[in-house]
Amino acid sequence: MLKLDLPVLESDRLILRPFRLEDANDMFEYASDLDVLKYLWWEVHSSIETTINSIETRFMTSNERNLPTAYAIEVKKDHKMIGSIDVHTVLFGDVGVIGYVINKNYWGQGLVTEALEMLIPTLFHYSGFYRLEINHCADNIGSQKVIHKAGFIEEGRFRKRRTERDGHRGDYIFYGLCLDDDIVKERYTKENYEKYLRK
Repeated sequence: MLKLDLPVLESDRLILRPFRLEDANDMFEYASDLDVLKYLWWEVHSSIETTINSIETRFMTSNERNLPTAYAIEVKKDHKMIGSIDVHTVLFGDVGVIGYVINKNYWGQGLVTEALEMLIPTLFHYSGFYRLEINHCADNIGSQKVIHKAGFIEEGRFRKRRTERDGHRGDYIFYGLCLDDDIVKERYTKENYEKYLRK
């Protein structure tokens, strides 16, 4: 049985914590930005009310929907919520599919990679997942770099899987990590998870 109520995590730069309604303005900043949402599957937020509803019905109800806590990504030095990272789908009881988004003003700083490196060992050693999956549009080079840096193993390419916002059909590249993979044993140990537990 998976543990879904995830603990607050903290690194030198980030705090991963549950969403709050007070995050609405920060979330609207990136959820209304077409540059940020270019490769995401949810609709652009046209009003702060849409964002509040999204926080209330999606991000704050994860456990009720049998999903792990959806993490808000907070930058410690700014006390600003800049994005989200979560398991949005659970398959076969112990396989989690990860998604993330981040405010474009914080792109290129390694923050999503850092958040992934905090989340992965938590999902394996606290929640009890055996396998984690992640994917990206082949055109999304930024996301590709993040996933590679986090050590995910490329497993396949789905050709012309989805019509993107600009009208073309994009290929999607799929990756996985399993609890008994060598890279997990080396980089994502129980000790690695415990070092991020907020003191």
